[in-house]
Amino acid sequence: MIIQRLSLSILLIVIGFVSVISQSLLIYELTGVFYDNELCLGIIFAGWLFWMAVGSLVAGKIFKPIGEGFHSFIFSQIIVSILLPLTIIFIKMLRVFLHIPVGELIGYHVMVISIPLLTAPLGIVIGAQFTLGCRLWGREQGSMVRGQGSEVRGQRTGGRIYPIPDPETSLAAGKVYLYDAIGDAFGGFAFGFVFVNFFNSLTTAFYTAIINVFCGIMILFLGIRKIFLVAICVICLSANVYGILNADRLMSYTTSLNWKGFSVVKNAFSKYGNLTVVKTDNLYNFYHNGMLVFTSPEQLENEELIHFPLLQTPQVKQILILGGAVAGGLNEALKYKGAEIYFVELDPALIKTARKYIPKTDIDSLDNSRVKIIHGDGRLFIKRWRGKPFDALIINTGNPSTAERNRFYTLEFFEEAKRILKPDGVISLGCRSNENYLGENMLQFNGCIYHTLQQIFPSIILIPGDELTLIASSKSEYLSNDPHVLAERLKHRGIMTRFVNEPYLSYRFCPERIEYLRESLEGIVSGINHDLHPVCYYFDIALWVEEFSQGSEGLFNLLSGIKSWQLILVFAFVAIIPWFIFRNKRMLIPTGVFISGCGGMVLEIVLIIGFQILFGYIYHLIGITIAGFMLGIAGGTWWMNSRIDKIQNRMGVYSLLQVATALYLFLTPVIFLGLRVVSDEFWVQFVICILFPILTVAAGILVGLIFPLANRIYSDFTKDTNNVGGIMYAMDLGGACVGSFIAAVLAIPVLGIIQTSMVFGVLNLLMGLVLYSILQQKIVDRIG
Repeated sequence: MIIQRLSLSILLIVIGFVSVISQSLLIYELTGVFYDNELCLGIIFAGWLFWMAVGSLVAGKIFKPIGEGFHSFIFSQIIVSILLPLTIIFIKMLRVFLHIPVGELIGYHVMVISIPLLTAPLGIVIGAQFTLGCRLWGREQGSMVRGQGSEVRGQRTGGRIYPIPDPETSLAAGKVYLYDAIGDAFGGFAFGFVFVNFFNSLTTAFYTAIINVFCGIMILFLGIRKIFLVAICVICLSANVYGILNADRLMSYTTSLNWKGFSVVKNAFSKYGNLTVVKTDNLYNFYHNGMLVFTSPEQLENEELIHFPLLQTPQVKQILILGGAVAGGLNEALKYKGAEIYFVELDPALIKTARKYIPKTDIDSLDNSRVKIIHGDGRLFIKRWRGKPFDALIINTGNPSTAERNRFYTLEFFEEAKRILKPDGVISLGCRSNENYLGENMLQFNGCIYHTLQQIFPSIILIPGDELTLIASSKSEYLSNDPHVLAERLKHRGIMTRFVNEPYLSYRFCPERIEYLRESLEGIVSGINHDLHPVCYYFDIALWVEEFSQGSEGLFNLLSGIKSWQLILVFAFVAIIPWFIFRNKRMLIPTGVFISGCGGMVLEIVLIIGFQILFGYIYHLIGITIAGFMLGIAGGTWWMNSRIDKIQNRMGVYSLLQVATALYLFLTPVIFLGLRVVSDEFWVQFVICILFPILTVAAGILVGLIFPLANRIYSDFTKDTNNVGGIMYAMDLGGACVGSFIAAVLAIPVLGIIQTSMVFGVLNLLMGLVLYSILQQKIVDRIG
């Protein structure tokens, strides 16, 4: 009995370990294949959680042919050990299967279909393992006094016999939840500190599969022997060992298939993504996660990037460039004699790789004594800057397609930028546009950036094109869109250029096009882009969808008009009102689990996106984030399991925990507003490495406290205690699925982080009040 209990505990911990690493790998790989934004993240979370919920509900049917007990459990581990590496390989080959060349944007409809399909096999099996664990734990401990000819113990109420659950049965789901959460925490820390830094994704998948199947073999030899299962485990183990030994070769093979017809000269990996260098004739194209970042040499683009803004400032002594100046941009900036250049680049691997393929002049620019290279986040660099003000700030971080990139286009960022610029200094940035026609979504997108910038820098030069360039200053005296004046400035400063000359300037600074664009943007009514309300990010998603679905403007205009009170009414109607109609108060308990799971997941999403907005890219910490959340769940579950029998008014505590979740959601925006002033390096690291994990652990504790308590209360209502764990786990995951999707895809882009937190806080508060007012007395009467 002791060996079997120990074996089951180890199995449950390993399941949690494998689950989190699988989820982290899927996020890492899928965001690399599809559009790397929060929409993709929300669909991944939703798909994964949905299929785990399905698996927990259908576990019995899936594994019934195999038999009961440890045999089903270990067989499920074998399936996971096969599926995990295969899923990662399939994701890497997805473009090949869909005949979509690298560098080409994948449509949103392909993403919406592909992600749920790719997460389904693993999600269903791992979800089923939880239910198998609950049943096995109850069986090992003895769930109810049943035997040959024995009667069911119970109490008679109103002519019916209600079973009196054995404490071990009622706590089975809570204990399985605890061990699973412990494994989740270990897996998250292992992925965040070890796997993502030292191994590629395929090697990580093979190592995880080996740990999983090796655990199964150990338990089989501890006394639960079955030759057939042992043989399959050994074969699976051998296949994964072979996979590790050939992982690099397999990675090269999948890369060559994806880049068939191209000459791939380099593959590099970092915690920020995959970097591929492709040679075409005499050009080197640098791709990050399959999307083109820059080409070397690319003279015209770099001349525009540097000279357009620097010709708008009376003197050029100190320049700050954020991103995208490795292959030629620095060389152009060095043409301004005596200018000191600060270049901030997030990913060191990009510069390290580029050095091998860019021209010698660009390598010399990187090593020039006037160039100071800073590896880090550009926003934090500006916050911390206390030196001399800059003459120009050139932003080349890409379109605001994610919450992290959007933070370089917000009102708060422009305020920070103004502080580090001279009074006549300029700020330059670009965004996607259209040279000939601006549709409704494009007008909203361009107009939002224009009006937000205008709030801080009233004088703006517009340069139309497929990429709209905006050059702004607090003072307008020196700004000019006269091609002749700009050409004279270029000549006076002795700047030699190949493309940017008076004829080209006349073409780009066409007065009619500039005036038409300005009138169009002035006439559009669009919101102001804020850190905690990323409006531009929402319009960028709308533009992406529009590329593959013409006529979507109406839908996005409708969604952009959604108000927080409307979402609250919809959620209240769907989640709570039906139980008033049908008067089935028992169902409010799993509904409460659904809503607490929803609230807990929204907390996690809000924390991830909020901290990324304030402190930069943190997706490489996704495993650690999940680990912190699950560590909190483990702590909350353990505490509740150890004290649940001493709680007299369980329904009262259950409702108070719902209210506590609501209060935490209300508090989170206040925390973010307070953290906006943090800029010192020590305190930034303190917030990211200590405060952020503490907040995720606290969110997990709330979820961990609710789940076992709800299981115990629900067990008092039902005869079929064997299925309680699976039902409640499915409701928990279902709520998390809905919460992650709505928060990342709709609520945060449309309402912003503050209102999103308030909406889901009100929902949890409403659920807590309903539980307390309606069910408390009924439960007391039933149990007492």
